[in-house]
Amino acid sequence: MTYLEAIKAKLSFPLSDANSYVLALSDRGLTSTDTYVAGEPFDLAYADSIVMILTTPNISEGGYSISLTDRTALINLANGIYAKYGVANPVSSLKPTAKFVNRW
Repeated sequence: MTYLEAIKAKLSFPLSDANSYVLALSDRGLTSTDTYVAGEPFDLAYADSIVMILTTPNISEGGYSISLTDRTALINLANGIYAKYGVANPVSSLKPTAKFVNRW
């Protein structure tokens, strides 16, 4: 099994353009056609793919759609992967934050 096949199988969400998966793998130093080996680079590419899906404005493709509860579960999954390897978490920027300034 190749890295590309593995990430598609693990994510189970059909993106119409496999280039998103290839990009996530390449960004982590993996070649999509190489034989799959479990480890940190693959796990981080998997988390990056989750972030790509989460940042897509409307997710509904081929009979699949992602609801708000699904998004929360995916955010938690990506958070866990990034935390496991101590990597900066791009998902945390997706959460709205409020900043209050008391000018008195």
